[in-house]
Amino acid sequence: MASVSTTQTHEKMNQEINRFLDYLLDTDSTSEIAYHQKILEKDDLYQTQYGSCFEKAVEQKLQQWKEFDQEQQTLMNAENDLGDNESDNESETEEEDEEKEEEEELLSGDINFDQSSSLRNCSKQEVDLKPLETYINSIDQYKRLLQFLYHCQQSHSHFTDIYFRTLDHCMKNQNENISSIALQQIALHLSDGVNNQKQRERLIKHLPSKTTMSTISEIHKPIVHTIETLLSINETIVMSQDDLDILFPYRARFLDLQREFRDSTHYFIDGDSLLLSIAHHINVDLISYFGNTLHVIFIIERILLILFNQTHQCNYTLLFFDCHHQFYQKEKSILSLIRSCLITHLSKNIDKYGSSKVKQFSSWFDEDYKKFAKEEKPHFIFYHDMSSFNLTKDHLLSELSLKQLLYIYRLFGIYHQFDLECHVYLMNKLTLTDTYIKCFQMNYREKCSKKRINDIVQIRAFYQHITINEKNKWTEFEKQISDIITQNDIRVFLYIKTIIDLMEMKKDQVDEEELLKYLSPLLLLHIALLIRLSLIDRQIPSDFPSITFSTIFSQLITQFQQQLALSVSACSSVRSWSKITDLFDGRFFAFTLYQLNQSSSKISFDSDTMNIIIDCLSFLKFSVDKNIFYETIEKLIQSKHLIFSSSFSIETDVGSKSQEIARISNRFIDTYLQPIISNPEKLTFNFVDPKNVQLARYEGKYHWHVYKEVGDEISRIRNNDETFRNSTKYRYRTKHQQQFYAYFTLYGKSLTNRDVRDNHLQIVLPTAPTTMSTDNKKKEKPQKKADKIREDNKQQKMIKRAEDEGEQLTSVNNLLKGISLDDYSKAIEIIDESLPNFQTSNHRLELLKQKFRLQRKYLESLRKKTILTIEETSKLELLQIGYFATMTDVVHLEKIVDVFDKKKKYFEELINHSPLDREQFYRFQMEQINSRLPRREQGTPDNRVVDFIPDEWQVKFLDAVDKRQSIIIVAPTASGKTYASYYAMNKVLKDNNDQHGICVYIAPTKALVNQVAATIHSKYGPVFGIFTRDYRVNMDSCRILVTVPQCMEILLLSLTHQQWCQRIRYAIFDEIHCMSGEIGADVWEKTMLLINCPMIGLSATVNNSDELCQWITNVEKQRSKLFKTSTPRQVCLITHHERIADLNKYLYSNRELYPIHPIGVMNTKQLMTRGIPKDFSLSPRETIKLNDQIKKKQNDIECKPVPSLTEYFSSDWIIERSICNEYSKLVQNQFHHLIDKQKTSTIDSIITALQPITSSDVKYPETKKVSSLIVDFIDTLKEKNLLPCIVFSDNRVLCEKMAESVAKHYDQIENDLRETKYKKQIEELKNRLELAEQNRQKLKQKKVSKSSSKRHHDEDNIDEIKMVEEENNQILLSDHEQQLLDGILDEGTLANRRRCDRELADALLERADKDNSRLVSYMRRGVAYHHSGLNNKGRVAVEALFRTRYIQVVFSTATLALGIHMPAKTVAFIQDTIYLDALQYRQASGRAGRRGFDIQGHVIFIDIPLAKISHLMMSAIPNIHAHFPTSVTFLMRLLHLCSNAKDINDAINRSLIVLQCPLIAQSSMNSQLIDVQTRFHCLFTMDFLYRLNLINKHGELIGLAGLLTHIHYFEPANILLVYLMDTRLFHQIKDQFEIITILAYLFTNMPWLITDKKYENLMKNRKETKLNSKLFLPPISNAFRQRIDVYNSIVKEVYGCYIETIAQYLRNSNNRHEEILPFSNISFAQNIDYDNGTFEYQLHHHYSQQRQKSLSISPFAALSGLTHEKYMLNYNPIIGSWDLVYDLDLSPKVVPFFDINCCDHTNTAYHLNSYVLDFYKHGSEALIIMENGLNSGDTYNLLLDFQLMLSSIKTSLQVILDHELKHNNESKDRNMLSPLYKLITNLHMKFSTKFRRQYPDRNKL
Repeated sequence: MASVSTTQTHEKMNQEINRFLDYLLDTDSTSEIAYHQKILEKDDLYQTQYGSCFEKAVEQKLQQWKEFDQEQQTLMNAENDLGDNESDNESETEEEDEEKEEEEELLSGDINFDQSSSLRNCSKQEVDLKPLETYINSIDQYKRLLQFLYHCQQSHSHFTDIYFRTLDHCMKNQNENISSIALQQIALHLSDGVNNQKQRERLIKHLPSKTTMSTISEIHKPIVHTIETLLSINETIVMSQDDLDILFPYRARFLDLQREFRDSTHYFIDGDSLLLSIAHHINVDLISYFGNTLHVIFIIERILLILFNQTHQCNYTLLFFDCHHQFYQKEKSILSLIRSCLITHLSKNIDKYGSSKVKQFSSWFDEDYKKFAKEEKPHFIFYHDMSSFNLTKDHLLSELSLKQLLYIYRLFGIYHQFDLECHVYLMNKLTLTDTYIKCFQMNYREKCSKKRINDIVQIRAFYQHITINEKNKWTEFEKQISDIITQNDIRVFLYIKTIIDLMEMKKDQVDEEELLKYLSPLLLLHIALLIRLSLIDRQIPSDFPSITFSTIFSQLITQFQQQLALSVSACSSVRSWSKITDLFDGRFFAFTLYQLNQSSSKISFDSDTMNIIIDCLSFLKFSVDKNIFYETIEKLIQSKHLIFSSSFSIETDVGSKSQEIARISNRFIDTYLQPIISNPEKLTFNFVDPKNVQLARYEGKYHWHVYKEVGDEISRIRNNDETFRNSTKYRYRTKHQQQFYAYFTLYGKSLTNRDVRDNHLQIVLPTAPTTMSTDNKKKEKPQKKADKIREDNKQQKMIKRAEDEGEQLTSVNNLLKGISLDDYSKAIEIIDESLPNFQTSNHRLELLKQKFRLQRKYLESLRKKTILTIEETSKLELLQIGYFATMTDVVHLEKIVDVFDKKKKYFEELINHSPLDREQFYRFQMEQINSRLPRREQGTPDNRVVDFIPDEWQVKFLDAVDKRQSIIIVAPTASGKTYASYYAMNKVLKDNNDQHGICVYIAPTKALVNQVAATIHSKYGPVFGIFTRDYRVNMDSCRILVTVPQCMEILLLSLTHQQWCQRIRYAIFDEIHCMSGEIGADVWEKTMLLINCPMIGLSATVNNSDELCQWITNVEKQRSKLFKTSTPRQVCLITHHERIADLNKYLYSNRELYPIHPIGVMNTKQLMTRGIPKDFSLSPRETIKLNDQIKKKQNDIECKPVPSLTEYFSSDWIIERSICNEYSKLVQNQFHHLIDKQKTSTIDSIITALQPITSSDVKYPETKKVSSLIVDFIDTLKEKNLLPCIVFSDNRVLCEKMAESVAKHYDQIENDLRETKYKKQIEELKNRLELAEQNRQKLKQKKVSKSSSKRHHDEDNIDEIKMVEEENNQILLSDHEQQLLDGILDEGTLANRRRCDRELADALLERADKDNSRLVSYMRRGVAYHHSGLNNKGRVAVEALFRTRYIQVVFSTATLALGIHMPAKTVAFIQDTIYLDALQYRQASGRAGRRGFDIQGHVIFIDIPLAKISHLMMSAIPNIHAHFPTSVTFLMRLLHLCSNAKDINDAINRSLIVLQCPLIAQSSMNSQLIDVQTRFHCLFTMDFLYRLNLINKHGELIGLAGLLTHIHYFEPANILLVYLMDTRLFHQIKDQFEIITILAYLFTNMPWLITDKKYENLMKNRKETKLNSKLFLPPISNAFRQRIDVYNSIVKEVYGCYIETIAQYLRNSNNRHEEILPFSNISFAQNIDYDNGTFEYQLHHHYSQQRQKSLSISPFAALSGLTHEKYMLNYNPIIGSWDLVYDLDLSPKVVPFFDINCCDHTNTAYHLNSYVLDFYKHGSEALIIMENGLNSGDTYNLLLDFQLMLSSIKTSLQVILDHELKHNNESKDRNMLSPLYKLITNLHMKFSTKFRRQYPDRNKL
């Protein structure tokens, strides 16, 4: 027996170890962080007794991978052979024929491509050639296995042999990628230090010998070089960047992370790397004259302010680590000084936003920081990794320092990702505005050992710390100086103390001590002038003669700055620190020396300035002489410490020739520009008339003075109406239309099906006694005859109903008799199904009492069981709720008054507690009945609504629609707000006075467009039209148009549809929060402004709805003014915060759901700073739990306690939900009070008590492979009756794999049942079928015999045939038997086949089966997947079948999160990704608990980290952020509309509203700036367009302007493209790949994070690494580059003047705004009258005129000598307006500069991803995902955008040529454009062919 037990234990351990390894090696779903966490947690598994189990498991894995690799190789070889046999070159005619066939197939709905062609060129690495279920990512799994074994062998010696055997196996693998993994592991092992000599020898043994070095693969050489480096040293050294990339590789993606910055409750910014990054800013000068402190801090403040504006809260902490500072402390001293000033400034001057947001630590590996990070729980860390700086040519840091910083920041990122579990984002290539934040997201692939980190980050001995003793010295110093110096500015004291300290240091160094005595008065003069002068007065000439300092002088200044930095850090004075950022200004210091030397008559200083200096010199015991400065300068010159260049006189005449601007004039432009044109004295330029003065026009070789007609943009989009009409055969014409409407009928049926509501256990509180009772009729007053007849008829109907119900009751009783006595659930189910048919009180009561008796017995039977299964526990919980619901109905019908006392024994039975008091009874309701507490209808019936009784807020929107008001509705998801849109549609349709009116519905996605169209079709018939980027149908003749914002904008700017737009009566904008934040979102705002009708805006996630409403109100006022209406249209704001259905939240682990209390996952510190989100709510159960914890801390609460349940609810026996919500608010107010009073410890204890998992036995997340985990999860939901469910993941492959796992699971269950439970029945059925077949054969023979016989055939034979036929009919199988034999068993599917519309389900499945056979096989099992890669037929089938409850589980990406109607009981989230943000969480979780479908919803987290859950729940609803209202191309489109519209007044008025009423100007702070900027932008853009020959003097478009407006999505690439077309550069290119490269530079922008050295290595080794993609865009030709440079020079000339003009205009009306730091609001302006003739007076009144040369430059940036000319010379759109006096929007859409080099703010160029070029070559999505690093969810849209761009250019050129030919225009133009057209057509045809092959049927209906 003992042996058997041991064997069982051993086998059990084998299974557990295999499960554990499966989880670790599941690279698709187990993240790197989770992988490393679980390795540490499972130390108990690594004991010696389990060594053999691990050895066996590892061997199995290696064998499995080996077999898979062999199969993969065989398949690949076969595929390559197939590819080799095919011709690579197809004729153009063949491709055209193929394209034509595809288009015809696309329209007919029968397209089908062989997808194998898309992978023909794939490499032998990791390409999925096999079916989904057999693919193994062996390379990553090898890597993880080696990492795991390496970890184990470090502490457990029995793993050493397993580790080295696996290493040996990998090294011998023929796949070079796998042997590379082994070499990398050897390098990592060596980098951690190998103390065991034997292990070291074993590692070296695997390396190639010196004799074989020349033959090793190129892919191995870099790794081998790193290993050699590691072997050559004995201790940790600074790694080169190449070595770092080998040891610690990463994946970097350039993303817009604005939502992350906006929604994060807290994140960290590394201050040192931020400082170094800005110090390298191209416009910052820290070299000349020892630099300055203020410019860098000014830029940092601008960055911090933009980050602050994302949330209007300081949700970040700036961190400074001394371990980082130590590596650049000895470099440029100004860096240390800036660091000290910045830390002090942020600590002392920016405290108005709450607690201190700057922290300083010795290192990020010490315990203080670990504790701080644990408390704060940062969502991510933001830093610069130094990789973009040039190691050998950096002007601020030495090569050694940079290498050290590179190394430490690589480890810094790795540590934060793996150990602190936060995301890692880099500042490299940071692009920052209020509406987007683009930077690199890092994902490190290797964890660094703690030993290595500790070795690197420990503070070196030379690092200087601020000691307590030094701080004490400061205190003594202040006491001594206070009586002598009365100045309150701390800077004076810092200078004096630093001079004293330096004197002490130099007392034994005679020369330096003497020089310091000369220097000290000059330094004191410098600080005195900084105190006394305004910042703008220090904007000195940029070109004053240079000064050369001696080496010893420079060293002394450097030492002074270093010592000053220490003084700042050590000082703890209470004096004024407000100006600490302005501690040193090197250029002004040098300029002062220059002026002291140059002044012929000795200059004097203001008396107050001199008083400061005299006091300081007196304290220092220096002689005070009025000539001290001149004597000092003279001595310094004599000793050659100062050498001045030739003399220089300051020019007082700053006049220069004003720029000339073309005066473009038309009615629209003149009206809009009137406010600025009417004040010419404020302008810095001269207007010129294009007619009279020859303005320099930058015309190319070819230019046109007439508009080249390119057609209407709408006509470019496929018109299905024309397709139907133009079919040559009538039957095809009607067939297409029938298919189209059949599709929407099918789709609509699934949307309006009302049989999917979950009314199970819904508790109803009737508002009045039922009128259906036949008893106790009331006496009525005498009635009129007609009324009496109606009453008699009514009574007769009631009597008839009572009789019918009596018969039905008998039928129900008969059914119940047939049920087993102990089958209570079945009996209750029969009664529940019957109850809706009973309306008379007596019959209903009788049936309810019968149900109640059954429930009591069922409850008793369950409670008798000692152990309940999960399913039985769930049934018990539901039974208790059902028991309570039945009691509610019964006591109401019995009209019992004192319910609690009279029914007490039943309540005691229900709760299983006796005696029962009211407090316990109310608690039971709150805890157990919870979300199902009854809601009494609050509203009153409204004849405008037939489906439901509207709430008060819904009545409000109905009234607003009736009044034709604009409406903003902000209400939770699933609250019923969408009904407003359908009511508005109905009003428009039924308006008899306006039978041509149109309603427009604008949805954010095409999927939502189709859904809304189907709903409209279902409700109102074929009255709808659709307009998307893919197709349009019924657009011109519809009454309701459903579209997307981009297409709506096209319509509103269309010349041909102006009259159509004037028929719009209502515009509905769904999900209006989409107008905020993302690229291209500005189209929402423009569309809202361009319409001229009332609008309805719908959203669940808008925080600043008041601001939005006020904006629309202002817009309506302006509309009324321009269109001259009597009164402006009213705007109605409706906000509703209460969700009808609660969302219960859970953690899932090991077949259990652990409830999450929202407070239990929050963070105390973050609650203190950010508070609780506005949309926060608690369910009854959560309310009572929080109240319990608060009561325990009642002594800490100063306000009135919350009443007991009995006190609050005693007026009724049952708790009504609305009253419960009021009670919940009281409890929440108590908690808010704790936050307000900063009761940290109390809140901490409450949070701890409410944590979801308190037991250490529960492991979350569960350690299980996702394929097994998800099956267990779905089974758990099934047992707990929590299906249907949507599981969200951003990984498309994972979604498909999870669906496959669940489907396979139920397929296996079915197979097992057929082999066990149903085996005998199946055998009997097979025998019957065999017998039937035998009879059939006999019958066949007899019939043959009969037909061949004579007429006198025997009648007995006929009788025999009939008998055989009857017998055969009896043998035939029933539907149930046939299903048992070869169909899907009920136990083998989750599909709800009985309760769904089978006809609809079968139709949808059949329709989807052709192109989605694998998906359909899953759907028959009740499970599906959904993502953007799924074609339309598949998407529709999944959505519709889920709505009808046929499908019970869908695994989806975010495609189902936004607005799609998919009501579910449960929503689950699996696998944390960056895309799971607060907005997506709210949208996705809103699918659960939808009004009218579910009483409550459930949200479950499967393996999402608790920190992320906290982040999701604490993040506030975001504000809508506004965009700059215009762009160059948008202005061109407005010009075209206003110049050519039939109704000019309408066009001009709508255009003016767009420009005059932007949302961004809503705040008073922005209104003037935005107004001035938009008007001047219009003015200068007219000049720019005129110079480029795109408009004439009347503002009419000419030349190829129309072509560029048709690709307006791509600014400024569209403008540059037309500029390039104005030459023959494209004609001269013969290589099609070169043209694609140029277009990719223009129309794609995805930078790589890669160093030049790594780039060179990768390019060198491309062939060896067998990459199919080029990865990087190759350089373009010099001719193109020169043309682009000319274009940019035009941009800089025009828009440089634009920038200057705005600065001049605003400076005249702004009160010294330019001298205020942007974040801290500290002003550096001085309102002082200086003594006449003094140095200060001259600067203020004379020299300050020099600033007129650089009006646009901020005086903070002028400290670095920056001028407007230098700014424009270095112009880079990524820098934006950081250095300008005003924060202007200079994004490429506004200033159309094109940065072909993709530079960052340090002028470092980045290589661009060549994904378009690569796809054009190989046509494989799989390869550009795998090699180019694209996200699978983005690939389709990125390629589609490029394809649409090519299509648009091709069509434009085609229309132009057709028009030229038709009108017989100049052949020269045709000769120019025709070759270009052929070129683009060829590119488009080839790209589109590959695109359609990769994505067949993607958008087919």
